[in-house]
Amino acid sequence: MESATDAAAADSAARTFSQVLFTDIPHSYPPSTPLTCCYTLTEAFQTHPRDWVGIFKVGWSTTKDYHTFVWVEQCQDVVGQLSMTRHAFFKDYYLPKDEIEFYQFCYVDSTGQVRGASTPFCFKNPLEQSMESSSDDDLLVITTQEQVEQSVREKAEMMKELDQIREENETLKKALQKEKQEVDCLKGQNGQKDKEKSELVKELDQMKEQNGNLQRVLQEQLQEMGRLKTHAQEKYDRAVMKINQLKEERAKLRGEIEVQNDMIVKLNSELREGQRQLFKMNDSIQLLQVDLQSSEKENERLSAELQQLHSITHNMDEVKQENQELCGRLAQQETPQQSFPDEDLKEQSETLCSQLQDVQVKLAEEKEHSYNIKKRAELLERELQKTKEQLDNVVTSREQAQQKSSKLEMQLREAHEAIADKDGIIEEKEHMITLFDREKRELTRENQNLRDDIEELRKAYTDRPTAPPDPTTPAGTTATSQQETPELTDNLYETISTIPETEEEFQQLLVCRLCQESFPGITQNELELHEQSHRTCPFCAMVCDNMEQSEYEDHVYSHEE
Repeated sequence: MESATDAAAADSAARTFSQVLFTDIPHSYPPSTPLTCCYTLTEAFQTHPRDWVGIFKVGWSTTKDYHTFVWVEQCQDVVGQLSMTRHAFFKDYYLPKDEIEFYQFCYVDSTGQVRGASTPFCFKNPLEQSMESSSDDDLLVITTQEQVEQSVREKAEMMKELDQIREENETLKKALQKEKQEVDCLKGQNGQKDKEKSELVKELDQMKEQNGNLQRVLQEQLQEMGRLKTHAQEKYDRAVMKINQLKEERAKLRGEIEVQNDMIVKLNSELREGQRQLFKMNDSIQLLQVDLQSSEKENERLSAELQQLHSITHNMDEVKQENQELCGRLAQQETPQQSFPDEDLKEQSETLCSQLQDVQVKLAEEKEHSYNIKKRAELLERELQKTKEQLDNVVTSREQAQQKSSKLEMQLREAHEAIADKDGIIEEKEHMITLFDREKRELTRENQNLRDDIEELRKAYTDRPTAPPDPTTPAGTTATSQQETPELTDNLYETISTIPETEEEFQQLLVCRLCQESFPGITQNELELHEQSHRTCPFCAMVCDNMEQSEYEDHVYSHEE
Protein backbone atom coordinates (compact mmCIF):
# COMPACT_ATOMS: atom_id res chain seq x y z
CA MET A 1 0.00 0.00 0.00
CA GLU A 2 2.78 2.42 0.87
CA SER A 3 4.50 1.81 -2.44
CA ALA A 4 1.21 2.49 -4.27
CA THR A 5 0.67 5.79 -2.42
CA ASP A 6 4.30 6.79 -3.06
CA ALA A 7 3.89 6.00 -6.73
CA ALA A 8 0.65 8.02 -6.91
CA ALA A 9 2.34 11.00 -5.18
CA ALA A 10 5.32 10.77 -7.52
CA ASP A 11 2.98 10.51 -10.49
CA SER A 12 1.04 13.67 -9.42
CA ALA A 13 4.29 15.58 -8.72
CA ALA A 14 5.76 14.58 -12.06
CA ARG A 15 2.51 15.57 -13.77
CA THR A 16 2.56 19.06 -12.26
CA PHE A 17 6.31 19.56 -12.77
CA SER A 18 6.04 18.60 -16.44
CA GLN A 19 3.39 21.18 -17.41
CA VAL A 20 6.12 23.80 -18.03
CA LEU A 21 9.41 22.75 -19.71
CA PHE A 22 12.57 24.88 -19.55
CA THR A 23 14.74 24.61 -22.68
CA ASP A 24 18.31 25.60 -23.61
CA ILE A 25 19.52 25.95 -20.03
CA PRO A 26 23.37 26.06 -20.01
CA HIS A 27 25.59 24.67 -17.28
CA SER A 28 26.60 28.17 -16.11
CA TYR A 29 25.81 31.85 -16.69
CA PRO A 30 28.33 34.70 -16.49
CA PRO A 31 27.89 36.68 -13.27
CA SER A 32 26.68 40.35 -13.14
CA THR A 33 25.04 40.17 -16.58
CA PRO A 34 21.30 40.04 -17.41
CA LEU A 35 20.02 36.65 -18.50
CA THR A 36 16.96 35.20 -20.23
CA CYS A 37 15.46 31.75 -19.84
CA CYS A 38 13.21 29.97 -22.34
CA TYR A 39 10.27 27.78 -21.32
CA THR A 40 7.46 26.03 -23.13
CA LEU A 41 3.86 25.64 -21.92
CA THR A 42 1.97 22.42 -22.61
CA GLU A 43 -1.43 22.43 -24.27
CA ALA A 44 -3.35 21.46 -21.10
CA PHE A 45 -1.84 24.23 -18.97
CA GLN A 46 -3.58 27.63 -18.75
CA THR A 47 -1.63 30.69 -17.58
CA HIS A 48 -2.72 33.32 -15.09
CA PRO A 49 -1.62 36.98 -14.74
CA ARG A 50 -0.23 36.17 -11.27
CA ASP A 51 2.11 33.33 -12.44
CA TRP A 52 5.84 33.94 -11.99
CA VAL A 53 9.27 32.43 -12.72
CA GLY A 54 11.80 32.39 -9.89
CA ILE A 55 15.47 31.45 -9.32
CA PHE A 56 15.81 28.93 -6.47
CA LYS A 57 18.92 27.50 -4.79
CA VAL A 58 19.21 23.75 -5.32
CA GLY A 59 17.77 21.98 -2.27
CA TRP A 60 14.82 24.40 -1.72
CA SER A 61 11.83 23.15 0.28
CA THR A 62 9.05 25.74 -0.27
CA THR A 63 8.20 28.35 -2.90
CA LYS A 64 9.13 31.09 -0.41
CA ASP A 65 12.84 30.14 -0.73
CA TYR A 66 13.24 32.03 -4.03
CA HIS A 67 16.19 34.36 -4.56
CA THR A 68 14.45 36.57 -7.16
CA PHE A 69 11.46 36.31 -9.52
CA VAL A 70 9.75 37.95 -12.52
CA TRP A 71 6.10 37.88 -13.64
CA VAL A 72 5.33 35.78 -16.71
CA GLU A 73 4.52 37.26 -20.10
CA GLN A 74 0.84 37.66 -20.96
CA CYS A 75 -0.45 36.60 -24.37
CA GLN A 76 -3.83 35.75 -25.85
CA ASP A 77 -3.39 31.94 -25.86
CA VAL A 78 -6.43 29.71 -25.69
CA VAL A 79 -6.48 26.21 -24.20
CA GLY A 80 -6.16 23.64 -26.92
CA GLN A 81 -3.76 25.52 -29.20
CA LEU A 82 -0.17 24.45 -29.87
CA SER A 83 2.45 25.02 -27.19
CA MET A 84 4.47 28.21 -27.42
CA THR A 85 7.93 29.19 -26.25
CA ARG A 86 8.12 32.14 -23.92
CA HIS A 87 10.94 34.07 -22.28
CA ALA A 88 11.64 35.42 -18.79
CA PHE A 89 14.12 38.30 -18.40
CA PHE A 90 16.18 38.79 -15.20
CA LYS A 91 18.17 41.95 -14.50
CA ASP A 92 21.80 41.63 -13.35
CA TYR A 93 21.16 43.67 -10.17
CA TYR A 94 18.87 40.98 -8.67
CA LEU A 95 20.91 37.89 -9.71
CA PRO A 96 22.88 35.84 -7.11
CA LYS A 97 26.53 36.76 -6.54
CA ASP A 98 27.64 33.36 -5.19
CA GLU A 99 29.74 31.40 -7.75
CA ILE A 100 29.85 28.12 -5.80
CA GLU A 101 26.15 27.29 -5.30
CA PHE A 102 23.91 25.78 -7.97
CA TYR A 103 20.48 27.26 -8.87
CA GLN A 104 17.50 26.33 -11.03
CA PHE A 105 14.48 28.05 -12.64
CA CYS A 106 10.99 27.16 -11.32
CA TYR A 107 7.60 28.14 -12.77
CA VAL A 108 5.06 28.87 -9.96
CA ASP A 109 1.36 29.46 -10.71
CA SER A 110 -1.05 31.84 -8.93
CA THR A 111 -2.01 29.15 -6.36
CA GLY A 112 1.65 28.69 -5.27
CA GLN A 113 2.21 25.29 -6.96
CA VAL A 114 5.37 24.55 -8.97
CA ARG A 115 4.46 23.65 -12.57
CA GLY A 116 7.97 23.19 -13.94
CA ALA A 117 11.67 23.21 -12.97
CA SER A 118 14.90 23.50 -14.98
CA THR A 119 18.22 21.69 -14.73
CA PRO A 120 20.74 23.14 -12.21
CA PHE A 121 23.16 25.87 -13.26
CA CYS A 122 25.71 28.15 -11.61
CA PHE A 123 27.18 31.63 -12.10
CA LYS A 124 30.87 31.45 -13.29
CA ASN A 125 33.19 33.23 -15.70
CA PRO A 126 33.89 31.42 -19.01
CA LEU A 127 37.70 31.41 -18.33
CA GLU A 128 37.27 29.62 -15.01
CA GLN A 129 34.94 27.10 -16.63
CA SER A 130 37.44 26.43 -19.45
CA MET A 131 40.29 26.07 -16.93
CA GLU A 132 38.32 23.53 -14.93
CA SER A 133 37.43 21.57 -18.06
CA SER A 134 41.10 21.61 -19.27
CA SER A 135 42.38 20.56 -15.86
CA ASP A 136 39.89 17.69 -15.85
CA ASP A 137 41.16 16.60 -19.29
CA ASP A 138 44.83 16.67 -18.26
CA LEU A 139 44.32 14.62 -15.08
CA LEU A 140 44.99 10.88 -15.08
CA VAL A 141 42.33 9.11 -13.00
CA ILE A 142 43.43 5.95 -11.19
CA THR A 143 40.64 3.84 -9.72
CA THR A 144 40.58 0.59 -7.75
CA GLN A 145 38.41 -2.49 -8.20
CA GLU A 146 36.13 -1.45 -5.40
CA GLN A 147 35.59 1.93 -6.98
CA VAL A 148 34.83 0.22 -10.29
CA GLU A 149 32.25 -2.07 -8.64
CA GLN A 150 30.74 0.86 -6.84
CA SER A 151 30.50 2.81 -10.10
CA VAL A 152 28.84 -0.21 -11.73
CA ARG A 153 26.30 -0.38 -8.92
CA GLU A 154 25.60 3.30 -9.18
CA LYS A 155 25.24 2.89 -12.94
CA ALA A 156 22.71 0.11 -12.43
CA GLU A 157 20.74 2.24 -9.96
CA MET A 158 20.82 5.12 -12.39
CA MET A 159 19.53 2.82 -15.14
CA LYS A 160 16.68 1.72 -12.86
CA GLU A 161 15.82 5.31 -12.14
CA LEU A 162 15.99 6.04 -15.87
CA ASP A 163 13.54 3.20 -16.54
CA GLN A 164 11.19 4.54 -13.87
CA ILE A 165 11.39 7.99 -15.41
CA ARG A 166 10.61 6.52 -18.84
CA GLU A 167 7.60 4.69 -17.40
CA GLU A 168 6.44 7.91 -15.77
CA ASN A 169 6.86 9.72 -19.07
CA GLU A 170 4.72 7.07 -20.81
CA THR A 171 2.02 7.40 -18.12
CA LEU A 172 2.14 11.16 -18.47
CA LYS A 173 1.82 10.86 -22.26
CA LYS A 174 -1.20 8.59 -21.84
CA ALA A 175 -2.78 11.04 -19.36
CA LEU A 176 -2.06 13.84 -21.83
CA GLN A 177 -3.79 11.97 -24.63
CA LYS A 178 -6.82 11.34 -22.40
CA GLU A 179 -6.98 15.02 -21.52
CA LYS A 180 -6.73 15.92 -25.23
CA GLN A 181 -9.62 13.55 -25.98
CA GLU A 182 -11.67 15.13 -23.18
CA VAL A 183 -10.85 18.60 -24.56
CA ASP A 184 -11.98 17.51 -28.05
CA CYS A 185 -15.24 16.17 -26.59
CA LEU A 186 -15.80 19.43 -24.74
CA LYS A 187 -15.11 21.34 -27.97
CA GLY A 188 -17.75 19.29 -29.78
CA GLN A 189 -20.25 19.86 -26.97
CA ASN A 190 -19.48 23.58 -27.03
CA GLY A 191 -20.07 23.65 -30.81
CA GLN A 192 -23.47 22.01 -30.37
CA LYS A 193 -24.34 24.42 -27.61
CA ASP A 194 -23.27 27.35 -29.78
CA LYS A 195 -25.55 26.13 -32.57
CA GLU A 196 -28.47 25.73 -30.17
CA LYS A 197 -27.70 29.15 -28.75
CA SER A 198 -27.70 30.76 -32.23
CA GLU A 199 -31.07 29.10 -33.00
CA LEU A 200 -32.47 30.36 -29.71
CA VAL A 201 -31.15 33.85 -30.46
CA LYS A 202 -32.88 33.79 -33.84
CA GLU A 203 -36.16 32.67 -32.25
CA LEU A 204 -35.76 35.39 -29.62
CA ASP A 205 -35.19 38.02 -32.32
CA GLN A 206 -38.35 36.86 -34.09
CA MET A 207 -40.28 37.05 -30.82
CA LYS A 208 -38.90 40.56 -30.23
CA GLU A 209 -40.00 41.67 -33.70
CA GLN A 210 -43.49 40.27 -33.08
CA ASN A 211 -43.62 41.97 -29.68
CA GLY A 212 -42.45 45.25 -31.25
CA ASN A 213 -45.23 45.05 -33.88
CA LEU A 214 -47.82 44.28 -31.22
CA GLN A 215 -46.54 47.13 -29.05
CA ARG A 216 -46.77 49.55 -31.99
CA VAL A 217 -50.35 48.51 -32.70
CA LEU A 218 -51.19 48.79 -29.00
CA GLN A 219 -49.54 52.22 -28.74
CA GLU A 220 -51.52 53.46 -31.74
CA GLN A 221 -54.72 52.25 -30.13
CA LEU A 222 -53.75 53.83 -26.83
CA GLN A 223 -52.94 57.13 -28.53
CA GLU A 224 -56.37 57.16 -30.18
CA MET A 225 -58.04 56.43 -26.85
CA GLY A 226 -55.92 59.10 -25.13
CA ARG A 227 -56.91 61.72 -27.72
CA LEU A 228 -60.56 60.94 -27.15
CA LYS A 229 -60.13 61.14 -23.38
CA THR A 230 -57.93 64.25 -23.27
CA HIS A 231 -60.28 66.25 -25.52
CA ALA A 232 -63.12 65.85 -22.99
CA GLN A 233 -61.02 66.42 -19.85
CA GLU A 234 -58.78 69.32 -20.92
CA LYS A 235 -61.06 72.10 -19.69
CA TYR A 236 -61.82 70.31 -16.43
CA ASP A 237 -58.15 69.58 -15.71
CA ARG A 238 -57.15 73.18 -16.43
CA ALA A 239 -59.79 74.50 -14.08
CA VAL A 240 -58.74 72.07 -11.35
CA MET A 241 -55.07 73.01 -11.81
CA LYS A 242 -55.87 76.72 -11.56
CA ILE A 243 -57.97 76.18 -8.45
CA ASN A 244 -55.24 74.10 -6.80
CA GLN A 245 -52.59 76.71 -7.64
CA LEU A 246 -54.74 79.47 -6.20
CA LYS A 247 -55.37 77.43 -3.08
CA GLU A 248 -51.65 76.82 -2.64
CA GLU A 249 -50.89 80.51 -3.13
CA ARG A 250 -53.61 81.42 -0.66
CA ALA A 251 -52.22 78.97 1.89
CA LYS A 252 -48.72 80.40 1.39
CA LEU A 253 -50.01 83.94 1.83
CA ARG A 254 -51.89 82.92 4.96
CA GLY A 255 -48.73 81.36 6.34
CA GLU A 256 -46.72 84.48 5.59
CA ILE A 257 -49.40 86.64 7.24
CA GLU A 258 -49.34 84.44 10.34
CA VAL A 259 -45.54 84.71 10.48
CA GLN A 260 -45.77 88.49 10.12
CA ASN A 261 -48.46 88.62 12.81
CA ASP A 262 -46.16 86.70 15.13
CA MET A 263 -43.36 89.12 14.27
CA ILE A 264 -45.67 92.09 14.99
CA VAL A 265 -46.64 90.62 18.38
CA LYS A 266 -42.96 90.10 19.21
CA LEU A 267 -42.08 93.64 18.07
CA ASN A 268 -44.94 95.08 20.15
CA SER A 269 -43.75 93.20 23.22
CA GLU A 270 -40.18 94.39 22.59
CA LEU A 271 -41.46 97.97 22.14
CA ARG A 272 -43.33 97.79 25.42
CA GLU A 273 -40.28 96.46 27.20
CA GLY A 274 -38.20 99.27 25.64
CA GLN A 275 -40.74 101.88 26.80
CA ARG A 276 -40.68 100.42 30.30
CA GLN A 277 -36.90 100.51 30.35
CA LEU A 278 -37.07 104.11 29.03
CA PHE A 279 -39.39 105.12 31.88
CA LYS A 280 -37.06 103.44 34.37
CA MET A 281 -34.09 105.26 32.88
CA ASN A 282 -35.94 108.59 33.07
CA ASP A 283 -36.74 107.98 36.76
CA SER A 284 -33.13 107.07 37.49
CA ILE A 285 -31.96 110.21 35.60
CA GLN A 286 -34.25 112.40 37.69
CA LEU A 287 -32.98 110.78 40.91
CA LEU A 288 -29.40 111.28 39.81
CA GLN A 289 -30.12 114.94 39.00
CA VAL A 290 -31.61 115.45 42.48
CA ASP A 291 -28.54 113.79 44.02
CA LEU A 292 -26.32 116.01 41.90
CA GLN A 293 -28.09 119.17 43.05
CA SER A 294 -27.85 118.11 46.71
CA SER A 295 -24.17 117.27 46.29
CA GLU A 296 -23.56 120.67 44.64
CA LYS A 297 -25.26 122.44 47.56
CA GLU A 298 -23.23 120.46 50.07
CA ASN A 299 -20.10 121.23 48.10
CA GLU A 300 -20.89 124.98 48.28
CA ARG A 301 -21.46 124.71 52.03
CA LEU A 302 -18.19 122.87 52.46
CA SER A 303 -16.36 125.48 50.37
CA ALA A 304 -17.77 128.21 52.64
CA GLU A 305 -16.65 126.28 55.71
CA LEU A 306 -13.22 125.86 54.13
CA GLN A 307 -12.97 129.61 53.57
CA GLN A 308 -13.93 130.18 57.22
CA LEU A 309 -11.27 127.69 58.28
CA HIS A 310 -8.69 129.45 56.13
CA SER A 311 -9.57 132.76 57.81
CA ILE A 312 -9.40 131.12 61.27
CA THR A 313 -6.00 129.62 60.48
CA HIS A 314 -4.83 133.07 59.31
CA ASN A 315 -6.10 134.57 62.60
CA MET A 316 -4.39 131.79 64.54
CA ASP A 317 -1.11 132.57 62.80
CA GLU A 318 -1.48 136.21 63.81
CA VAL A 319 -2.26 135.19 67.43
CA LYS A 320 0.82 132.98 67.44
CA GLN A 321 2.98 135.85 66.29
CA GLU A 322 1.52 138.13 68.99
CA ASN A 323 2.02 135.38 71.57
CA GLN A 324 5.65 135.03 70.55
CA GLU A 325 6.14 138.79 70.78
CA LEU A 326 4.53 138.82 74.24
CA CYS A 327 6.73 135.96 75.40
CA GLY A 328 9.81 137.86 74.19
CA ARG A 329 8.70 141.01 76.01
CA LEU A 330 8.02 139.02 79.18
CA ALA A 331 11.47 137.47 79.00
CA GLN A 332 13.06 140.93 78.60
CA GLN A 333 11.07 142.32 81.49
CA GLU A 334 11.82 139.34 83.81
CA THR A 335 15.66 139.49 83.39
CA PRO A 336 16.27 143.02 84.69
CA GLN A 337 13.49 142.99 87.26
CA GLN A 338 14.02 139.62 88.96
CA SER A 339 14.81 141.20 92.19
CA PHE A 340 11.86 143.57 92.01
CA PRO A 341 8.87 141.64 90.55
CA ASP A 342 5.77 143.49 89.77
CA GLU A 343 2.43 142.02 90.62
CA ASP A 344 0.66 143.59 87.60
CA LEU A 345 3.10 142.04 85.15
CA LYS A 346 2.65 138.64 86.76
CA GLU A 347 -1.08 138.87 86.46
CA GLN A 348 -0.82 139.96 82.83
CA SER A 349 1.58 137.14 82.08
CA GLU A 350 -0.69 134.60 83.74
CA THR A 351 -3.72 135.85 81.79
CA LEU A 352 -1.69 135.81 78.59
CA CYS A 353 -0.54 132.25 79.26
CA SER A 354 -4.09 131.09 79.92
CA GLN A 355 -5.27 132.84 76.74
CA LEU A 356 -2.41 131.25 74.86
CA GLN A 357 -3.36 127.78 76.07
CA ASP A 358 -6.99 128.36 75.12
CA VAL A 359 -5.95 129.56 71.71
CA GLN A 360 -3.72 126.49 71.20
CA VAL A 361 -6.56 124.15 72.18
CA LYS A 362 -8.91 125.94 69.76
CA LEU A 363 -6.24 125.81 67.10
CA ALA A 364 -5.87 122.02 67.47
CA GLU A 365 -9.66 121.58 67.32
CA GLU A 366 -9.90 123.76 64.24
CA LYS A 367 -7.09 121.79 62.56
CA GLU A 368 -8.91 118.50 63.19
CA HIS A 369 -12.17 120.00 61.97
CA SER A 370 -10.51 121.34 58.81
CA TYR A 371 -8.82 117.98 58.16
CA ASN A 372 -12.19 116.17 58.45
CA ILE A 373 -13.82 118.73 56.18
CA LYS A 374 -11.09 118.21 53.55
CA LYS A 375 -11.59 114.46 53.64
CA ARG A 376 -15.33 114.87 53.32
CA ALA A 377 -14.87 117.29 50.43
CA GLU A 378 -12.63 114.79 48.61
CA LEU A 379 -15.20 112.02 49.12
CA LEU A 380 -17.96 114.28 47.84
CA GLU A 381 -15.91 115.18 44.78
CA ARG A 382 -15.36 111.47 44.01
CA GLU A 383 -19.06 110.75 44.44
CA LEU A 384 -19.86 113.69 42.21
CA GLN A 385 -17.57 112.35 39.48
CA LYS A 386 -19.19 108.91 39.77
CA THR A 387 -22.67 110.41 39.51
CA LYS A 388 -21.57 112.39 36.45
CA GLU A 389 -20.27 109.21 34.81
CA GLN A 390 -23.50 107.36 35.67
CA LEU A 391 -25.51 110.23 34.27
CA ASP A 392 -23.50 110.10 31.01
CA ASN A 393 -24.06 106.35 30.76
CA VAL A 394 -27.76 106.79 31.40
CA VAL A 395 -27.98 109.47 28.71
CA THR A 396 -26.20 107.27 26.13
CA SER A 397 -28.39 104.26 27.02
CA ARG A 398 -31.47 106.46 26.74
CA GLU A 399 -30.39 107.60 23.28
CA GLN A 400 -29.79 103.97 22.25
CA ALA A 401 -33.23 102.99 23.58
CA GLN A 402 -34.82 105.83 21.64
CA GLN A 403 -33.04 104.72 18.46
CA LYS A 404 -34.15 101.13 19.07
CA SER A 405 -37.76 102.23 19.65
CA SER A 406 -37.69 104.29 16.44
CA LYS A 407 -36.38 101.27 14.51
CA LEU A 408 -39.12 99.09 16.00
CA GLU A 409 -41.74 101.65 15.04
CA MET A 410 -40.39 101.71 11.48
CA GLN A 411 -40.52 97.90 11.34
CA LEU A 412 -44.09 97.96 12.68
CA ARG A 413 -45.13 100.44 10.00
CA GLU A 414 -43.50 98.33 7.29
CA ALA A 415 -45.17 95.20 8.67
CA HIS A 416 -48.58 96.93 8.70
CA GLU A 417 -48.03 98.07 5.10
CA ALA A 418 -47.00 94.55 4.05
CA ILE A 419 -50.06 93.08 5.77
CA ALA A 420 -52.29 95.59 3.99
CA ASP A 421 -50.71 94.59 0.64
CA LYS A 422 -51.12 90.90 1.46
CA ASP A 423 -54.77 91.46 2.41
CA GLY A 424 -55.36 93.10 -0.98
CA ILE A 425 -53.65 90.19 -2.74
CA ILE A 426 -55.71 87.70 -0.72
CA GLU A 427 -58.93 89.49 -1.68
CA GLU A 428 -57.94 89.36 -5.33
CA LYS A 429 -57.12 85.64 -5.04
CA GLU A 430 -60.43 84.96 -3.29
CA HIS A 431 -62.22 86.79 -6.09
CA MET A 432 -60.35 84.64 -8.63
CA ILE A 433 -61.29 81.51 -6.65
CA THR A 434 -64.96 82.46 -6.72
CA LEU A 435 -64.73 82.97 -10.48
CA PHE A 436 -63.09 79.57 -10.90
CA ASP A 437 -65.76 78.00 -8.69
CA ARG A 438 -68.41 79.47 -11.00
CA GLU A 439 -66.60 78.11 -14.05
CA LYS A 440 -66.32 74.75 -12.33
CA ARG A 441 -70.05 74.66 -11.63
CA GLU A 442 -70.78 75.58 -15.24
CA LEU A 443 -68.49 72.78 -16.41
CA THR A 444 -70.24 70.29 -14.13
CA ARG A 445 -73.59 71.40 -15.54
CA GLU A 446 -72.33 70.98 -19.09
CA ASN A 447 -70.92 67.58 -18.17
CA GLN A 448 -74.25 66.54 -16.70
CA ASN A 449 -76.09 67.74 -19.78
CA LEU A 450 -73.69 65.77 -21.97
CA ARG A 451 -74.24 62.66 -19.85
CA ASP A 452 -78.00 63.08 -20.16
CA ASP A 453 -77.69 63.48 -23.94
CA ILE A 454 -75.54 60.35 -24.13
CA GLU A 455 -78.08 58.40 -22.06
CA GLU A 456 -80.87 59.58 -24.38
CA LEU A 457 -78.84 58.57 -27.43
CA ARG A 458 -78.13 55.19 -25.88
CA LYS A 459 -81.83 54.63 -25.15
CA ALA A 460 -82.78 55.76 -28.66
CA TYR A 461 -80.19 53.42 -30.16
CA THR A 462 -81.37 50.44 -28.10
CA ASP A 463 -85.11 51.18 -28.74
CA ARG A 464 -84.61 51.60 -32.53
CA PRO A 465 -86.26 48.71 -34.45
CA THR A 466 -84.20 46.72 -36.89
CA ALA A 467 -85.17 47.71 -40.46
CA PRO A 468 -85.88 44.94 -43.04
CA PRO A 469 -83.22 44.43 -45.63
CA ASP A 470 -83.71 46.28 -48.88
CA PRO A 471 -84.23 43.84 -51.75
CA THR A 472 -82.28 46.11 -54.08
CA THR A 473 -79.15 45.91 -51.92
CA PRO A 474 -76.98 42.84 -52.30
CA ALA A 475 -76.48 40.37 -49.49
CA GLY A 476 -72.81 41.13 -49.15
CA THR A 477 -73.47 44.77 -48.28
CA THR A 478 -75.95 43.79 -45.58
CA ALA A 479 -73.45 41.39 -44.07
CA THR A 480 -70.73 44.01 -44.04
CA SER A 481 -73.06 46.54 -42.44
CA GLN A 482 -73.99 44.00 -39.77
CA GLN A 483 -70.30 43.38 -39.17
CA GLU A 484 -69.56 47.09 -38.88
CA THR A 485 -72.36 47.94 -36.44
CA PRO A 486 -70.95 45.98 -33.46
CA GLU A 487 -67.63 47.81 -33.79
CA LEU A 488 -69.47 51.14 -33.81
CA THR A 489 -71.48 50.19 -30.74
CA ASP A 490 -68.34 49.04 -28.96
CA ASN A 491 -66.59 52.32 -29.74
CA LEU A 492 -69.67 54.22 -28.61
CA TYR A 493 -69.71 52.52 -25.22
CA GLU A 494 -65.96 53.00 -24.88
CA THR A 495 -66.31 56.76 -25.41
CA ILE A 496 -69.13 56.86 -22.89
CA SER A 497 -67.06 54.98 -20.30
CA THR A 498 -64.07 57.27 -20.80
CA ILE A 499 -66.06 60.32 -19.54
CA PRO A 500 -64.94 60.91 -15.92
CA GLU A 501 -67.57 60.31 -13.28
CA THR A 502 -67.18 63.46 -11.18
CA GLU A 503 -70.76 63.85 -9.90
CA GLU A 504 -69.95 62.28 -6.55
CA GLU A 505 -67.02 64.65 -6.06
CA PHE A 506 -69.13 67.74 -6.80
CA GLN A 507 -72.03 66.52 -4.69
CA GLN A 508 -69.88 66.25 -1.57
CA LEU A 509 -70.31 69.60 0.21
CA LEU A 510 -68.02 70.47 3.11
CA VAL A 511 -69.05 73.37 5.40
CA CYS A 512 -66.61 75.62 7.33
CA ARG A 513 -67.27 75.61 11.08
CA LEU A 514 -66.32 79.28 11.49
CA CYS A 515 -67.88 81.11 8.52
CA GLN A 516 -70.59 78.45 7.77
CA GLU A 517 -69.72 78.58 4.05
CA SER A 518 -70.00 75.44 1.87
CA PHE A 519 -67.24 74.39 -0.56
CA PRO A 520 -68.13 71.74 -3.19
CA GLY A 521 -65.44 69.45 -4.50
CA ILE A 522 -62.69 70.05 -1.89
CA THR A 523 -61.00 67.60 0.44
CA GLN A 524 -60.91 67.56 4.23
CA ASN A 525 -57.30 68.84 4.29
CA GLU A 526 -58.23 71.81 2.11
CA LEU A 527 -61.18 72.57 4.42
CA GLU A 528 -58.78 72.50 7.42
CA LEU A 529 -56.44 74.93 5.61
CA HIS A 530 -59.42 77.23 4.96
CA GLU A 531 -60.42 77.12 8.65
CA GLN A 532 -56.82 77.86 9.70
CA SER A 533 -56.75 80.89 7.37
CA HIS A 534 -59.39 82.65 9.51
CA ARG A 535 -58.12 85.16 12.07
CA THR A 536 -59.56 84.00 15.41
CA CYS A 537 -59.07 85.21 18.97
CA PRO A 538 -56.98 82.68 20.96
CA PHE A 539 -59.06 83.34 24.11
CA CYS A 540 -62.71 83.56 23.03
CA ALA A 541 -62.42 81.90 19.52
CA MET A 542 -64.22 84.84 17.86
CA VAL A 543 -63.69 85.31 14.09
CA CYS A 544 -61.83 88.62 13.59
CA ASP A 545 -61.38 88.67 9.78
CA ASN A 546 -63.11 92.06 9.36
CA MET A 547 -61.08 93.73 12.14
CA GLU A 548 -57.99 95.81 11.50
CA GLN A 549 -54.68 94.83 13.08
CA SER A 550 -54.83 97.44 15.84
CA GLU A 551 -58.42 96.48 16.75
CA TYR A 552 -57.47 92.80 16.76
CA GLU A 553 -54.50 93.46 19.09
CA ASP A 554 -56.64 95.59 21.44
CA HIS A 555 -59.21 92.80 21.56
CA VAL A 556 -56.56 90.17 22.41
CA TYR A 557 -54.88 92.40 25.05
CA SER A 558 -58.24 93.09 26.68
CA HIS A 559 -58.43 89.38 27.63
CA GLU A 560 -54.96 89.56 29.23
CA GLU A 561 -55.98 92.47 31.43
